[in-house]
Amino acid sequence: MSEKASEQQPNQSRRKFMKQSLTTLATTGLVVNPALTSGAFAASTELIKVGLVGCGGRGTGAAAQTLRADSNVELVALADAFGDQLEQSYQNLKKTEVQDRIKVDAEHKFVGFDAFQKLIDSDVDLVILATPPHFRPQHLQACIDAGKHVFCEKPVAVDAPGIRSVLKTTAEAKKKNLTIVSGLCWRYETGMQEMVDKIHNGGIGDIIAMHSTRYLGGVAKMVKRKPEWSDMEYQMRNWYYYTWLSGDFNTEQFVHELDKQSWVMGEYPVRCYSTGGRQTRTGEDYGQIFDHFSTVYEYANGAKFVASTRHQLGCSSMFVDTVSGTEGTATLMKYQIEGKNPWKGARRRTNMHQLEHNEMYKALRNGEVINNGEYMANSSMMGIIARMSAYTGKTLTWEEAMNSKEDLSPEKYDMTMSLPEPKVATPGVTPFV
Repeated sequence: MSEKASEQQPNQSRRKFMKQSLTTLATTGLVVNPALTSGAFAASTELIKVGLVGCGGRGTGAAAQTLRADSNVELVALADAFGDQLEQSYQNLKKTEVQDRIKVDAEHKFVGFDAFQKLIDSDVDLVILATPPHFRPQHLQACIDAGKHVFCEKPVAVDAPGIRSVLKTTAEAKKKNLTIVSGLCWRYETGMQEMVDKIHNGGIGDIIAMHSTRYLGGVAKMVKRKPEWSDMEYQMRNWYYYTWLSGDFNTEQFVHELDKQSWVMGEYPVRCYSTGGRQTRTGEDYGQIFDHFSTVYEYANGAKFVASTRHQLGCSSMFVDTVSGTEGTATLMKYQIEGKNPWKGARRRTNMHQLEHNEMYKALRNGEVINNGEYMANSSMMGIIARMSAYTGKTLTWEEAMNSKEDLSPEKYDMTMSLPEPKVATPGVTPFV
């Protein structure tokens, strides 16, 4: 991850953001400057120009949601490693009800490994980062160095050096009063906010244990290799199945459950032990990732969090998060508390993916900044420490994992290069680095 700062673009002189934040709200990282009278974008008539980096399905969806969130936002630039994916995203967006605010001309369609920097260097105010997670630390740093606001999809890294980079960039964003809104969308779901608030206010007493299970059949993201593709292109296109790009599926998908429980707990574990493997996703097309993980996280106060996830076709599906306390049990996905203080909340989930964009622009228009950087980094680390423990068979402390020197980055980024097929981890043999 490069630490070289990009020079701030001249057009940023018209975008001067908040001077000194006075209040930080624990849930969203909202900082407010009550002394501000006319900050950036505070007037609803001021146009906000947005660029999208990473034009896959999630990026395309996020771009549409960002346009729906504010009527004076335009999408003006696209960037992706692959031109065909970029064009497909563009065509899909032009079919939506917000098509009139998609103003991406040919000169602002950037392709290649350096496309993100070209987009950042163009006249954009806010960047949506939605590439495979491996690239998030580098792209986030480049955005903040250039004075851009960011909507940052989850997870935010695939290894500890990446997490450390994101935390450093988060601190820099705070100094610059720049927005970082995370794609960990449950934090913006209004029913879950009420649910967690009940727990934090003693609804189940002191937390003793947490449990999350997410069992699914699989994901429809496999890409068959074409003869003309290099190793790099194939792995990039089939990114979900390569740890260096996705972080493995417990990091890429299960991070939502890890984040919900971290939000409830209000802290991160002191150590972790995990097991996992691949029993059904064993073919070449499945790269190197596992198809099941089972993890125990231990906290300083003695509480434990048992987390398990699998992707195996033909097996029962399950999706549950529970929190047990000295005075009751909360079932998060049912918005329900049973015990001394029974409670039943929302019947229907709100559109949390849309709400996170709504809140981002609402804050910017009000002269406020949201910075979700710390929790999005640490919750991503929850998946990474579990993966490292399962891959190696070692019990790991949070400190050991955070200080890991394992950098999953390739030697260079070249779409024509040969790239050895990564080995599947073997617990007890694969070393912890």
